[in-house]
Amino acid sequence: MLMQFPLAHEDELLGSIIARFVQKQGLQDDKVALDQLFGSRKIVPSSVLQGHANQLLANVGHLWNISARGLLEQHTLLPVFRPFVAAKAYERFVRDLCAEGKNHSMLRTGLNASNIVWPANFRVCPLCCQDQSRRLGYRYWQRLFQCPGVDACPEHGCSLIDTGIPLQSSRRHRFVGIHSIRQPVPAVSPLGDTRSVLLSSLVAELLRGGTSRTPNNYQWSRFYWALASQQDLCRGKGVLHREIASRVRDCWGVEWLERQGLSLDADENWLVSMFRKHRRPFSYLQHFVCWLALCDDTPVLSRVLAEVSLLSNQPPGKTVYFSSRAEEVRHRYRARWAELLNLYDSLHSLRTHREGARVYSWLYRFDSHWLALHKPAKISVKRQPKVDWEKRDWLIVRELLTIERSIWQSLEGPRRSISWYCKQVAGRRTLEKKLSKLPLCQAFFIRHAERVDEYQARRLACIFTRLVLQKRWLTPNYEIERIAGLDQRKCREAGRKILTESIPAWRISQEISLR
Repeated sequence: MLMQFPLAHEDELLGSIIARFVQKQGLQDDKVALDQLFGSRKIVPSSVLQGHANQLLANVGHLWNISARGLLEQHTLLPVFRPFVAAKAYERFVRDLCAEGKNHSMLRTGLNASNIVWPANFRVCPLCCQDQSRRLGYRYWQRLFQCPGVDACPEHGCSLIDTGIPLQSSRRHRFVGIHSIRQPVPAVSPLGDTRSVLLSSLVAELLRGGTSRTPNNYQWSRFYWALASQQDLCRGKGVLHREIASRVRDCWGVEWLERQGLSLDADENWLVSMFRKHRRPFSYLQHFVCWLALCDDTPVLSRVLAEVSLLSNQPPGKTVYFSSRAEEVRHRYRARWAELLNLYDSLHSLRTHREGARVYSWLYRFDSHWLALHKPAKISVKRQPKVDWEKRDWLIVRELLTIERSIWQSLEGPRRSISWYCKQVAGRRTLEKKLSKLPLCQAFFIRHAERVDEYQARRLACIFTRLVLQKRWLTPNYEIERIAGLDQRKCREAGRKILTESIPAWRISQEISLR
């Protein structure tokens, strides 16, 4: 049980708190720190969404009176998703970050596939750093400054400074603290522009979690249509997407939008999707960029969310179309549709042309029953032939046996684990993901894949053989351990027997033979 753990500060990243603990305890081995804090050496730190909250609180909960949900919402970037995703999805994010299993939060939240560009390095506000040093005697990472789109400090109005320290450390299991900064932080920085400060203020309010409202996609669709209507950017039921894009470019600038991954060059870009029916959630940055560019007054997050929550959360009813001339011109559209059917073999190819799209649209609105009976036949998609797993099993296992024959007499090389063998064959992905369908490959791995104790024994044998050839066979055991990268905690039973029994026995036999 831990006896010391640092006090967490407001808006401090969880990784920063843990990094201060590691520095205070003087722990040099990353995995020792993980073992003390999480009870596991396999945890991979994340600067954005640190998971395994239950495991952490199981070891430090007696020193830190906070719930797992409170820990995530106060010291990770989880709150930036809350108002813009469904309540069930948000609860799933929380469960993922609390659980002890593999953390899927980066995948579930869409960060891996998002077009939003996250900062590569940690950023700080110079005036905030000075204030922390004066009050506390040390500094810490603030989560607000690591959010995409935040370029200025909302409290001091100055631009943030890039520290050059990557958000994801090159050492897989290391927590990076602000003490890693080697260059002095400048005392001042240029003032940020008004839009950047307002955007930072909105993100700060979002991180504080001042609201629990989570509007659904139907409400967001109605809100953005109403916003376009208020700005006179609608024509009938349609939205003037080019006019909206022009206003957003004038407000933020093309360079800033491209730097944040919000380019508007493509015809079907994210901004067009924002002002259509919402079929998926959008990030906070996309919402805030639209609000600051189009709202007449300075937007306040709680007020906007309250306004959206008052809109209907039910799907819109099916639109009923009516035209007094439909009966008169119906025969013309039917005849034209029959001509088009002779020219195109599929509905998709027909609708890709302007005339086909025009006729289809009219018939869909005013003669849908007849259209349903006179559509082109669906094109049957040819199914891919089934994989012959037995044949593939034979091919891969032969390749594995060839690799095994080429190395079985060699003592050199890394550990020959299952993953190592997978990397050597051509069908690596198939072997890794479909191993359950490859029984011969499974049998090969059971017989030939090297366990940790076997690898340690081979490594010791290799090193000692090299020392004997160099006539240094009297090298002390601790020196052999150092060369092999082993210590008493990591060395398995087979390695210990080699060091304590086999090598001394060989030395004694050599001394007797020399006499």
